[in-house]
Amino acid sequence: MWSSDMLRRGALLLMAAGFLAACQVRPVYAPAGSAAAGGNPAVVTELASIAITAQTERIGQALMNELIFQLRGGGALVEPKYRLDLILTARVSDLAIRAREDIPVAKLVSLTATYTLTEIATRRVVTSDNVYTTSSFDVGSQRYANVRAQQDAEDRAARAAAADIRLRLASALIGKG
Repeated sequence: MWSSDMLRRGALLLMAAGFLAACQVRPVYAPAGSAAAGGNPAVVTELASIAITAQTERIGQALMNELIFQLRGGGALVEPKYRLDLILTARVSDLAIRAREDIPVAKLVSLTATYTLTEIATRRVVTSDNVYTTSSFDVGSQRYANVRAQQDAEDRAARAAAADIRLRLASALIGKG
């Protein structure tokens, strides 16, 4: 009896130790990628020094704003070392069509972003690539709801593209240094 009680306590102790080993204590509001959140401080500083060229289209501005937030965590631009040029192509296509009525019931937003990261001091291209994302939305009978649904789908595609670009830029800057 004594040995089964000790065995049970030992098993509980091992399970508690396993759960605690998986815990990580980090500040809740630490910027993503910062040293406090477990990121590489040098890469965080390099990402924060990327100036993004201005965009005129709505979806381009959504991508630019999301990139600013993901690269700087909402902070101000430090002395820019790099320039990020973006070329966007967005397309909306029919995804599903209602039978016998030939009316689209779902559409797909396709976003292709071509980016080039250039070092400002030397004008050397650090990295250049394409990112392709899609997002779908339902089409109904209300015009404004359709416009809003398309804008939401474009925003989702821009968010996904920004996350992909940030990851690729961080990889390029880690490989550079």
